[in-house]
Amino acid sequence: MSRATVKAAPAVTTLLRTRNRRAGLVTAAVGGVAVLVSWAVVGDQGPLSALLGTVLVLVFFSAGTLPFVVAGDGTGGRAGLAFVVLGMTYVLRILLGVAVYQVATRARSVDSTVVGLTIIGCALAWTNTQVVLGLRRAHQPTLEL
Repeated sequence: MSRATVKAAPAVTTLLRTRNRRAGLVTAAVGGVAVLVSWAVVGDQGPLSALLGTVLVLVFFSAGTLPFVVAGDGTGGRAGLAFVVLGMTYVLRILLGVAVYQVATRARSVDSTVVGLTIIGCALAWTNTQVVLGLRRAHQPTLEL
């Protein structure tokens, strides 16, 4: 391994950690608004349902950065590994998310409409925050294959 590769990986990890922290805070704020709105509109089922949707989105998107932490900035020849891990974890995250959603929405204390709308709102918040933070940065590390 070259000396530059060892130094580059922590920079990418720090960048991902900062972006994820900010996106997580924005997503949690949107989830908090969803909890309040669903409590006012739906009643007692609303807050638990909105909280479930928020947690599903936060776990799904946070786990999505794991392959890029493993690969670093891609200069050490680990970019291919990152995409293999990304594909495997993506399928696993989708299956786990659908399973949790199916089990939770069968409970009487969870409103499936609130969960679904919260997932959509929180996913949009996470994605838009990542896009805005990505466009702010002049030079962004990329994975080269």
